[in-house]
Amino acid sequence: MRRSSKRPIVTALVVAAAVVLALAVVIARTDRVGYWRDLFGGRGAYRVIDGDTIKMNGVGSVRYIGIDAPERDEPYYYEARRYNEELLSKGDVSLEYGRARLDRYGRTLAYVYVRDDAGKNIFVNEELVRAGWAVPLEIPPDVDFAATFRRAEEEARREGRGMWAAGGPGD
Repeated sequence: MRRSSKRPIVTALVVAAAVVLALAVVIARTDRVGYWRDLFGGRGAYRVIDGDTIKMNGVGSVRYIGIDAPERDEPYYYEARRYNEELLSKGDVSLEYGRARLDRYGRTLAYVYVRDDAGKNIFVNEELVRAGWAVPLEIPPDVDFAATFRRAEEEARREGRGMWAAGGPGD
């Protein structure tokens, strides 16, 4: 009786597929990765770091201009990060660079936008403040949207959104 030479190949393929699937599950549960598209049609992966920072392939760390969200050891960190992820997941992410290209830590400074499936542009920096998960942070020379961010914060406070529902940052 002759054994089929295809059996070891099929077994190896099944094992390889199982390993790839297991790795995909582990990666999906530990670190969400989204995609961005620049104005020239380039596309790359991004990862949300916190409520006002992402890391983009080909760009590096990107710090949102004009806002400040809670850091890892502060109240509302996880909520701000989660809302940032939610906003960015709505579509293609794009950047508008500020006058100062880098901050003192070497991060790229940018206004972040998402174009959703309906074609609407979402100004992520402003939406984070309007939802109550970030506050305005004015650092010259990039203060073009300072008044916009202040109005968004006033609205979030008045409506008791995000961290303002409990009284504000640090509560």
